[in-house]
Amino acid sequence: MFFVGVVFLAWGLVRLGQAPRQPARDVLLDGGRACPTAPVRILEPAGSAPAAGSVVVFHGLSANRLIMLPLGEQFAAAGFRVYLVDSPGHGVNPAPFSFAANEACAAGLLERLEHTGEITRGKTVLLGHSMGGGLVLRLADYFPAAGTISLSGAPIVRPHRLPENLLLIAPQFDIPDILVQERELSAAAGPERDSREDFRQARAFRLLRFPWQTHTSPIFSAPATRAMVRWALESVGATTRPVPPMDYRPFRGALLGLAGILLMFPAALEVFARLAGLAAPTDGSRAAHPVAALLAWLAAGIFSAMVLVFWMPLARIHLFGGDYLGSFLLVAGLPLALAFAGNTARGALRPSASVTAMLMSTILALATAAAIGAWSNWQLAELWPSAARLARLPLLAGAMLPASFAEEAALGPAPPLFTVKQAGRPILALALRGMLLLGMLGAFESGVGAALLPVIFTLPLAGLSFGVRLGMDLVRRRTSSAAAAALFGAILNAWFVAAAFPLA
Repeated sequence: MFFVGVVFLAWGLVRLGQAPRQPARDVLLDGGRACPTAPVRILEPAGSAPAAGSVVVFHGLSANRLIMLPLGEQFAAAGFRVYLVDSPGHGVNPAPFSFAANEACAAGLLERLEHTGEITRGKTVLLGHSMGGGLVLRLADYFPAAGTISLSGAPIVRPHRLPENLLLIAPQFDIPDILVQERELSAAAGPERDSREDFRQARAFRLLRFPWQTHTSPIFSAPATRAMVRWALESVGATTRPVPPMDYRPFRGALLGLAGILLMFPAALEVFARLAGLAAPTDGSRAAHPVAALLAWLAAGIFSAMVLVFWMPLARIHLFGGDYLGSFLLVAGLPLALAFAGNTARGALRPSASVTAMLMSTILALATAAAIGAWSNWQLAELWPSAARLARLPLLAGAMLPASFAEEAALGPAPPLFTVKQAGRPILALALRGMLLLGMLGAFESGVGAALLPVIFTLPLAGLSFGVRLGMDLVRRRTSSAAAAALFGAILNAWFVAAAFPLA
């Protein structure tokens, strides 16, 4: 497995070097009182010809400017100067996030760029995804750009005027509220129109639906990107410029490299275990009955949702959505850990071997997070936490530890590899977490706005949980320690939340 990982990592580096990337520079721009130091990555246009215009790109909630980099590079290749913006509380922008602050920061940033002559309204296109897609619609009241592209735009209070030359990108499998808004905007805009004269008079409009696409996938879709680049060229009057071939080799290389790092994890675990002098002792734990565990997790989820209506233990960490998620897992996890602790081997937390295993799993979790964060920060997403985010990591990990330990106790010993039980273990773990999610969904439907972000990002969090769960299984199998596996999972999950959820 280690050598396969090395091959993937090398393959990824080769793909990254195959396609020339546009010159880029990172700057701090003044976005006004809402964000006086807004981090922006500027991609210069390809070729020696004058720039066709400018494209200012705004990311979605709990995302960052690097996630929009593959899309931005396609616009740079078409001759645009591209501005990728980190919104308040996202990426490396230290300003506290709120939806109002996000709008004020974007408006202030556009005003500053226009004032310095870096952009002009007649040659600028605004593009946003999700929260950013809703934002660029709202910005029509502040900065009537030559064109606006809203990709899966989040629900908003409609601006006083519809943006000029408006393109809506609508994936088939999007959030229902977003699909409703797109239909309403289409009805307000009237019949679709995209002739040269329509663009010249700033009245072009089109709603493009993409079948079999999800909320995020059009960012990396060649057909959607071609449509967006062509719309931007038409909006700024660069009608004779061709749309260049889509080149996603750097992005695919980044994904291959990340896969290579993950495939090297089992070998890294073995090295850490041998350095720690860990043998593989017999695991004297027992698994809980699946039905009893599922019912217990459902009850804990409902209980936690009810408690958090009145009291949120982690409210002071000021992490948008992360304070609710950490509090929810803490309140649900404590009774579950007490109820299922008896399933673990007697004295599991006390023998020196278990303490050594816990120390090893801590170092391994931090090393894994650092490797993934460093690679992602280079190529994929800003997942290397700032000092402010790192300061929240210990509290978040401690809050997530009881639920993580309860899950390990209920699942019991890790079965041998390549068995039916081994394959079913992560599935049962996800089912237990699904029971907690039901409680969170109930809270959200009852009007608890703090549950918004964890509910919206159910699928990405499930994917992350599955990957972390596989790592926890390997740690449990190698150490026979429920505590070590639980600690490993709690640290990795807390790292992701601290790195990705907006500072508030």
